Amino acid sequence: MRHCPTEAYTYLEEREPGLYRRLVRTTLECNGIVHAAPDCFCLAVPAQDDPRTVVILFQCSELPALWRLAKMYRHCFDKVRFRRDFKNRYPERTVHIVRFMRKARLAAIASKNS
Repeated sequence: MRHCPTEAYTYLEEREPGLYRRLVRTTLECNGIVHAAPDCFCLAVPAQDDPRTVVILFQCSELPALWRLAKMYRHCFDKVRFRRDFKNRYPERTVHIVRFMRKARLAAIASKNS
């Protein structure tokens, strides 16, 4: 069985010792979201340039679990900005939460797993 907080810790610490702790501390200092559930680990902070945008600093989950997390915070933020530079060197991407919530396939999968 997958345990995302453990996977996140292992991945981040292999990249750089102490990185897990630093990212969690930064998230808390920025009044961000630390979500640690077996199926989803996520660190997110409000964007400095737009407090209605949340920036995902790091996440480890399947999309249905991330969809459920977005659903929990959909009234707090208008957009989600994904940093995608840990595994791949992709640029940041911003998505409107409403658009993400319309992903019916994710909603169906999330409902089955709830």
